[in-house]
Amino acid sequence: MALDMPASFHSALEGGEDRIPHDADICGHKAESEDVKKTASKVGFRDYDNSQFQDRVEQTYYNIQTLQTVESVEAKMADYRLLKKAVMSVDDMMQFLDTIVDESDPDNDLPQSYHAYQTAESVLSRYFVDRHDLQNLTRVPLEGFFSPKEWSLLPAHAQRLYQGRTLESHLPHITDWSWFPLVGLIHDLGKVCMEDGFGSMPQWSGVGDTFVLGCDFDPANIFSERHFYSQNPDSMCPAYQGKCGMYSKHCGFKNCLLSFGHDEYLALVLEGHASDVQKLREAGEPVPCKSLPPEAIYMIRFHSFYPWHTPRGELRGYTHLASEEDWRLLPLLKALQKSDLYSKTKDLPPIEELESFYGNIIRDHFLPKLRW
Repeated sequence: MALDMPASFHSALEGGEDRIPHDADICGHKAESEDVKKTASKVGFRDYDNSQFQDRVEQTYYNIQTLQTVESVEAKMADYRLLKKAVMSVDDMMQFLDTIVDESDPDNDLPQSYHAYQTAESVLSRYFVDRHDLQNLTRVPLEGFFSPKEWSLLPAHAQRLYQGRTLESHLPHITDWSWFPLVGLIHDLGKVCMEDGFGSMPQWSGVGDTFVLGCDFDPANIFSERHFYSQNPDSMCPAYQGKCGMYSKHCGFKNCLLSFGHDEYLALVLEGHASDVQKLREAGEPVPCKSLPPEAIYMIRFHSFYPWHTPRGELRGYTHLASEEDWRLLPLLKALQKSDLYSKTKDLPPIEELESFYGNIIRDHFLPKLRW
């Protein structure tokens, strides 16, 4: 049965365009003019009310929340899971980032390669005493990853889980943390999915905060008050209604289908790499001396899942789907988020000097070529 969608939705899809008219009727009301836009209560990172890139950001999120559907994302997953786009090194993929600007980012429009090094350096400065000793972390209490208000709203079982612990004591099985700055460096590499030869994904299927498909759109999502999602075909599918929708309670995010983007693409690449390394090891072939733990791939996969790890409002999103594993790994997502978000400054690191340092870490963890 054909869905009766607004004319603005259909016009946005004509000719493969992702645009809607600037004055289009969005969710039952005219797009706000500049003089009535809500003024941000304070200037800071992730300012989605009064950003210097406001129109671009709102347009991108309108597309994300109206065009990402269960059916379309399942098709993308099936395609990208094949890892047949390219066979290239991590260093080569870093070069692609220079051409990408994230149109969902309200904070800056710098080339992504700069932000990659900024994030890696922020991880080093925040969590390591010595950049040349990457096995041991500084003793940062897990409580420090949460604001006082956020901490007070955590469920009692989560507070007990984190109370008095650091990352090292919380995850004692991890004895070598040299992969952590590497995760900061590569966390956005999946954005190459928007490049020719890698799927040419539009911005709305490559960047932005992710959300769970196949269930109610959580109020913790950015722009939820604008009701963009009400124009998504999935919002009218009976099987996807209710808080749990097509999932069971506390099934865990690994069993949920999230909106597709660079997070999932890179996670698939890293899982494929781990499988390739294991096959080489079993065949007696040379392999990298180190590997990324499952926690690293989890961080990559969910680092844009802001309604869960850093909700805009007071209530954390999708807690009814979170498993104990998701609660256990939440501090890792918070740790990466601190370095990802608060490294966005115009003060660029000396990238030429850093390439040798991070090149050694890359070679320790990755094969010369990866399947993408």
